Amino acid sequence: MNAIGQPISRIDGRLKVTGTARYTGDIRLAGAVHGVIVASTIANGRTESIDTTTAENAPGVLAVFTDRNMPRMNPTPKPWSHLRPHGQSYLPVQDEKILYAGQPIALVVAATLDQATHAGTLIRVDYEVQPPVVFGPETVKDAVEPPQFLWPVASSVGDADKAIAASAVRIGQTYTTADRHHNPMEPHATTATWDGDGVLTLYETTQHIFGTKELVSIVLGIPPEKINVVCQFLGGGFGCKGYVWPHTLLAALAAKLLNRPVRIQLTRAQLYSMVGHQPASVQTIALGADKDGKLTGIRHESISPSPIFDNYIEYAALCPRSLWGASGGIWTNHKIVHVHRNTPTALRAPHEALGHFALESAMDELAYATGVDPVALRLLNDTEVDPLTGRPFSTRAMRRCLKEGAARFGWERRTPEPRSMRDGRYLIGQGMAGGMYTHWRWPAQARVTLTRDGSALVEAGTHDIGTGTYTVMQQVAADTLGLPPEKVTVRLGDTRLPKSHPSIGSTTAANAAASVMLAAKAVRERAIELLRIGLDAPFDGADSDDVIVEDGRLMLANRNLQITYADLLARNDLPSLTGDGNYDPIAEGPKAVFSFSAVFAEVRVDPDFGLVHLNRCVGAYDCGRVINPKTARSQAIGGITWGVGQALFENSETDPAMGRFLNRNYSGYLVPTSADIPKLDILFVGEFDAEASPIGVKGLGELTAVSVAPAIANAVYHATGKRVRELPITLEKLL
Repeated sequence: MNAIGQPISRIDGRLKVTGTARYTGDIRLAGAVHGVIVASTIANGRTESIDTTTAENAPGVLAVFTDRNMPRMNPTPKPWSHLRPHGQSYLPVQDEKILYAGQPIALVVAATLDQATHAGTLIRVDYEVQPPVVFGPETVKDAVEPPQFLWPVASSVGDADKAIAASAVRIGQTYTTADRHHNPMEPHATTATWDGDGVLTLYETTQHIFGTKELVSIVLGIPPEKINVVCQFLGGGFGCKGYVWPHTLLAALAAKLLNRPVRIQLTRAQLYSMVGHQPASVQTIALGADKDGKLTGIRHESISPSPIFDNYIEYAALCPRSLWGASGGIWTNHKIVHVHRNTPTALRAPHEALGHFALESAMDELAYATGVDPVALRLLNDTEVDPLTGRPFSTRAMRRCLKEGAARFGWERRTPEPRSMRDGRYLIGQGMAGGMYTHWRWPAQARVTLTRDGSALVEAGTHDIGTGTYTVMQQVAADTLGLPPEKVTVRLGDTRLPKSHPSIGSTTAANAAASVMLAAKAVRERAIELLRIGLDAPFDGADSDDVIVEDGRLMLANRNLQITYADLLARNDLPSLTGDGNYDPIAEGPKAVFSFSAVFAEVRVDPDFGLVHLNRCVGAYDCGRVINPKTARSQAIGGITWGVGQALFENSETDPAMGRFLNRNYSGYLVPTSADIPKLDILFVGEFDAEASPIGVKGLGELTAVSVAPAIANAVYHATGKRVRELPITLEKLL
């Protein structure tokens, strides 16, 4: 039986539920001491003086570092990219400038965490305070067009303005989304240690061990071969652990200066300032269509905040470029407002989840304006050619997502008029939205080793960030080698393993697993070659294509011959057999590759109190071939839950006078709980996509968080007749 396609339970599951999986914070090194970062209480200005005398004399304190005695770092590299990331270009504890609230201004190192924490409270700081610039209605007018960050800032196909102006039906609205923070269960942590040969090892909470290695090498001036980065398990990342943040650099320097391991773990409150977040957005959408709902033009501009010292862009206006066709033209643009805050970063699902709220809400408004059913409207505007590039899509099962999702949901029983459906005193609303997510093709390497006992070891420098990568890698290698999955062991998360890409952008199953398949294929071919020309070759003269691998045996059907891997290695007196896989795709092929979805939501709204509850939800996904339905369904459950948070709960509020985030804990920053999430219905409707990956996979994890928010917002309008264009949808907006 093939392992691929089977709902195999996670091979790391028992380790996690029994508490034996060792996360970064669980790693204890002999002689390790603790670092605590002291942060700025202002958002703009400078430190006039930092008095550390009392802290230095506190019990257990080994050192206190400020900009007066912290070694100087090298500038971060440019240009920025996903494969060469940093976190923010402004380096910590290097000068007296204060550019955001919560900025590191000192590091205390002591024998225990309590001692370091206490000593940090003894530091006295005098500031020169300047009023901060914050993101809001009064600063949006100061938005500027930034230099390119990842993609081109603007795009234009045809003449969207002319097409919209000539349209029979026009929609023009502004939609806003809130600042949001990742809030993983596992806080960011680093343990840095140097050995006698000058090798730095970082035990790090990261989604990109090789990016961390490269950035630390550049900034600290250490040869890359002298750096190891290890992260075998991650307790939630969602994008915030994809880049390198100040605590990592400070831990490495402190460990060097003190000649002993230093451990820094951020507090929950520090996760709101010392690592990234998703910036708010103000998006203006204009749609033009004929009276039957056929789109003629789309215009979409987004404005988001970025730090004073960086030009981070949240590309919210990505989705209109490729989601629906528009006969007259599509125009998109992005602007930023420079404010006093730390650098944002990717958050599940970056860019698309924000943009889809605006676009798919506007599409729902167009459906009501034209009287066309929302599903029918999207079927009408489906396209087989990418509007931005003119390339055909590799595979695009959007129509299946829409039709099969609607059938599973029971969309045909919906009455279209707002406030027309009730359950007792409660208003019932049903809404839907289409979705897409960018597919990345990145290089990856892996190594597979067959051992004398007939088992296999997979080694790859990628990560399992909770998505089931250990299990998927096992399945791919097992199928390629013809082994039972339990005979395959997987090692991940160490830069001493073959180099791979970051686990961001829903890329791992498609790219890193492809390198595992190639490595397993290479070792299988070496084994077949031994059968044909090795010592006492049992398959001498046979064609390699005639060899079948199954259940750990290599068989030649027409001669009724078979031999196990173990016997083959023993016959050739080999302890092991190794194959390397180097997946090196071109970044962009002849076809446009995206993942697609359709989300259907039903909400129950209390008409007196404005409380919204999700009753049920159906998600239909085109993610290509599904390697493991169980882990894929788990990703969809997590993504929909994430989208519910975006729609109804999450909002990082900023104090307009102090310029700092206010609700810096789980009691102030609301996220969905089990009571907020009903049983979810998940469909996978895609097919093998050879253009996306040699194993036919397209990205899934972040796709599942896309279009949940607009589906819920559209359902709220259907229930109440009130169109909420500002996320999250809170009760005061419905009363």
